[in-house]
Amino acid sequence: MRRAALVFAFAALLAGCRTTAPAGEETSVSPLTSASADDAARQLAARRAQLTSERTLLHIRATNGDHVQSFRAQLQVDGHGRMLLIAYTPFGTTAVRLHAAGDEVTFINDLEDTWWHGSAAEFASSFGFFGATPPSAMALLMAGLPADEKTITYDYAATGIARATVGDVVVTFHPPAYPAKNVLIVHGALKLEIETYQSALTTAPVAKPEVPSSYRCCVAPRL
Repeated sequence: MRRAALVFAFAALLAGCRTTAPAGEETSVSPLTSASADDAARQLAARRAQLTSERTLLHIRATNGDHVQSFRAQLQVDGHGRMLLIAYTPFGTTAVRLHAAGDEVTFINDLEDTWWHGSAAEFASSFGFFGATPPSAMALLMAGLPADEKTITYDYAATGIARATVGDVVVTFHPPAYPAKNVLIVHGALKLEIETYQSALTTAPVAKPEVPSSYRCCVAPRL
């Protein structure tokens, strides 16, 4: 019954979106059972090591100075350095697709029929919201899991990560929880406010999106 309710919740939230949910068996994400910050750190490290793939439905508010955008999104991340973030328009069509596999990043702008491909470092120079943090690492943080990046420092609470800092990017969790509920990513004047609707573990792989042949190449990533 629980699995049926989870599938129904995902279907309802994705209603109207032309991009369908990935195939695969899905189960709900169980919260931590930790009683201390140290125990939470150990449990999260174990969840991260055992992760096959996790899919999360989000609402994101992106602020760049005076420019603010809000949109629904779908995030899928696995334990092998792959992630896929799909942002939707108010009409349920695909606006932007961001895929990363290790150091390889692909950014597809479906609103402007353009795309870009390059390294995580090159991506960071154009897309400032994550700072120098690779998209695959930031995707794990958005899900509430610790990333395997030595440059990230963590503050834990008994229920999950409270704060993660990498260079001049600060990621705050309100409240500390896994799966994550509300995540705030701040990099100078750039800010992402992320609300999680639902999270599920899935057997579906993180698939690299296809770029339509009519899209114009090598246009720098931006929201």
